[in-house]
Amino acid sequence: MPQASDTTLQDALDAERAGNRETAGTLCLRLLEQAPTGPQAPAAHDALARLLVGQDMAAAAGHALAAWRLTPQDPTRRSNLWQLLTHLGEAGDVGRFQGREDCVGLVALGNALRRDGQALRAERAYRRALELYPEVSFTLSRLACLCAEQHRLEEADALFAQAAERHGGRDAVTRTDPAFLQALRAGPPAAGIRATIQEGAGAASRPLVVYACCDAVYARKFLPTMVRSIAEDSGLDCAIALHLVNPDAEAEATVAALAAAHGADRFIVLRETIDLSPLGDNAKTYYACSRFLVLPDLLVRWQRPVLMLDVDLLAIRDLNPLLATSARSDLGMMSHALKRLDIWSLLYADVLHIRPTTGALRFLDLTRRYIRHFLDRGLPVWFLDQAALAAVHLAGFTAEAAPRLTIYPADIHSSTVMVDGEGRYWTDDSAYFYSVRATGGGQHAVHRLKRRAGTTADVKPG
Repeated sequence: MPQASDTTLQDALDAERAGNRETAGTLCLRLLEQAPTGPQAPAAHDALARLLVGQDMAAAAGHALAAWRLTPQDPTRRSNLWQLLTHLGEAGDVGRFQGREDCVGLVALGNALRRDGQALRAERAYRRALELYPEVSFTLSRLACLCAEQHRLEEADALFAQAAERHGGRDAVTRTDPAFLQALRAGPPAAGIRATIQEGAGAASRPLVVYACCDAVYARKFLPTMVRSIAEDSGLDCAIALHLVNPDAEAEATVAALAAAHGADRFIVLRETIDLSPLGDNAKTYYACSRFLVLPDLLVRWQRPVLMLDVDLLAIRDLNPLLATSARSDLGMMSHALKRLDIWSLLYADVLHIRPTTGALRFLDLTRRYIRHFLDRGLPVWFLDQAALAAVHLAGFTAEAAPRLTIYPADIHSSTVMVDGEGRYWTDDSAYFYSVRATGGGQHAVHRLKRRAGTTADVKPG
């Protein structure tokens, strides 16, 4: 016979699925009052964290912390707590969390102080949290990112190592010790990829290569809209290079249709076949990283600037003004570090403008070595590519002249999109790209967008 707590939890989950958030929350709280450490308590805390995250992230983190304490080996709860402690605490929240001595309150205060530019006080808050709650290793990540921001690179590296030993995850693939990067550079060359390449007859005459990499699923889902936007909306005179990892017949048909529609002579197609079964659910990390494993070789081969884009991006207007801002740098890429206060968002991997310079090759070669180091050690952790970019940028050139980097502002991405039933879409005109992932989910999947009709200012109410 089911226990009362089982029935209460099921009723709460049913209410949550039905959209009855208040009822679901009340039932979860009742269950926790009756059995705060019972077998259903972790799931009740999980539900409360989900219900609260959109309105009070600190309260959600409190429940995530409680669920993790009850089941500290659960990887999903560990990840949930890590994410919440990473993101909570805005600059305007300093007063709200000032004086709190609980773990969530101290981490939130540290994050808020960092966002408010009060780094010394932020460090005190993090260290106080570590002193009072040493078992909550996730605070080590917050302090490590703060140290990295201040270029206390060896100290940050040691903190990341401690965090990695305790809870793994992204901290396990994050290194900021210049000596580590120097050792990578001094080691044997990193392996690239094994792939075939098919280059259209007219591709070599184009002054720019737009390059995107994806698996068969993303090829079917995103390539048609992405390629159409480059060919018709970007204003670029470019070859289009598509790197397919383990393509299937449908992906090949998608590429063939694109070549027929936009001119086969301008297309370059790389086909990579690799057994990713050992990576399991982490295969997506390889799809994100494979482009960096071949990018130095492509830059040498093509000897032209390369614009590397995530495959779920759309160019929503002329990209030439954006590329002009980085035309005298080795690389151009976007940064929005303070959005998440973490090193993995220091440099975004979704838009890279790379010129065929010695500086760019030095940067990309070290990035490839970094990524390969962790892949070869069985650590295909999501965000490995951006951890590599950040580490190379921060610690890869401390003893020599660094490549010249242009930082694109975060608002190169459109924050809004409006779509009608025919797939016509409107975006804000100041941005250069729209991406479902980079803009936090958006209202529509990119593959639904068929044709840009104008800007949101053109859409009249009613």
